[in-house]
Amino acid sequence: MGKQGREVRTNISDVFRTSYGTVDSTTLKSLYLNLSTWVEPLEEVDNWATPIKKFKYNIDNLIHKELKDTEFKEKAIVDLDLRASGMKIGKRSFMRCEVTMFLNYKNKYHIKSRILSDTINKITRKVINGPLSTTNTFKFHKKKK
Repeated sequence: MGKQGREVRTNISDVFRTSYGTVDSTTLKSLYLNLSTWVEPLEEVDNWATPIKKFKYNIDNLIHKELKDTEFKEKAIVDLDLRASGMKIGKRSFMRCEVTMFLNYKNKYHIKSRILSDTINKITRKVINGPLSTTNTFKFHKKKK
């Protein structure tokens, strides 16, 4: 039998598209959290790599803090896809953030189990209300235009 990927959409925010899923729901070992939106810079910056790196660091930091005392191991992979090139005021760029989290016990949970969805939704909310909402560097939009 092949691997069964599953994804669950979460309607947590009007501005951010959010979902979580797994690449293999038969031996559930890890989950990914997806968050995407359109980003508009609020200031002119010569080198966007630095604020983007800081932004990613803030998300990373929060995730690792939130994973304590959950069903997940305290290690996660945060992949922030936001291009530094072409960033300018008045122009929206696509941003995707994917967080891969690893379960303490494989096969213990179902992808749609209440405990997993509650934990993931809580972490998603914290990311949106924390590093994403408190940034003075970017404004977020649901659509490109």
